[in-house]
Amino acid sequence: MAESGLSFEQEESIRNQFIAILLSGADRPIKNKINFQKELFLFSKSFPKFFEFFEFIPHYYGPYSRNAEDSIENHDDYFVSDSKGIYLTPEGRNLAEDSLDEFSPENREKIIISMNIVRSLYDSLTSDELMFLVYNTYGYTEKSEKIDSLLENKEYLAGRLLKKGIITDKRYRELIED
Repeated sequence: MAESGLSFEQEESIRNQFIAILLSGADRPIKNKINFQKELFLFSKSFPKFFEFFEFIPHYYGPYSRNAEDSIENHDDYFVSDSKGIYLTPEGRNLAEDSLDEFSPENREKIIISMNIVRSLYDSLTSDELMFLVYNTYGYTEKSEKIDSLLENKEYLAGRLLKKGIITDKRYRELIED
């Protein structure tokens, strides 16, 4: 990780705030931990300053951040991870609101737009669809347990992404080419 000059506690606080903002982007949980990791990856890619705090690495199901996993597991005052998915507690909602208030109006607007795009586009995807899209856009396939089966089903997965309006016809053709 790039040296931030912040203490571990300060970095952890930033991670919790960023995760809370993402989760506040919809009135529904993120389906599961795989989708959570991919949505957080995509959201944080829009903000390189925050991306560095998560230390994403190639993992069995694509980009994975142990830091993000630790935040969800160790901060049950903010986050819930159960059979319904991953979502905010009331205190987590307050954290998200307070965190957004810390940004300038211009930056707040950018973060809200990005958060809404990520949640509205990617919440509807299955884990396989989301992994397929992330793998084909960003890589992170080195340790993947799923890449071979996803590539075997690339026409089906790309077709589903096209049907859901996630990709264009041009991107569909790119994804199904050998």
